[in-house]
Amino acid sequence: MLDILVVTKTATGLKINTLFNNIDRSSFFLKTRVLTDEIEGTTVSTASVRCVLTDIDDNKFIVVGGQTARTAYHSLTPPYSNIGIGRINNFVESLTVAMYVEGQRVIRSWSPIIPKSVLFVITDMEEDETKWKLDILVKPTEKLPLIVLCDGIFLFGLGLIIIVLHLNEKVRKLQS
Repeated sequence: MLDILVVTKTATGLKINTLFNNIDRSSFFLKTRVLTDEIEGTTVSTASVRCVLTDIDDNKFIVVGGQTARTAYHSLTPPYSNIGIGRINNFVESLTVAMYVEGQRVIRSWSPIIPKSVLFVITDMEEDETKWKLDILVKPTEKLPLIVLCDGIFLFGLGLIIIVLHLNEKVRKLQS
């Protein structure tokens, strides 16, 4: 977004005008990677990913992506499916992953998903989709105790500085 401040010279002095850009052209993406297992992490090349979304005008739409095979004599593709989901209202309503395991189509859905996430679907090549796991690259809840501890130490230190400076100012006022 670009906001512009324009200063013009008039007969009476300077005049300030502002131009606000209220058009938000940002869009969201969702990166998914379907893996065979947690240990080796081999990408499943035939997996497809489908998302059900609601745009800002409250219209539902579906986006689909797939993991392509990494073949020779072509440019290397990323090992994940990068799905552009545009500007949406809130969360991804439904994330559905489908793949073939031993000739049987297996489908699993998760809901809700945060946009701009990097997701790992660990299948272990199981026909029972309830054993599939969804993992997120960045897990904010794992570091929550450390974040609270660091914030507490910072606020305690800041409070001590404020108290010391306040008492210092009172002493100087009494001396003068």
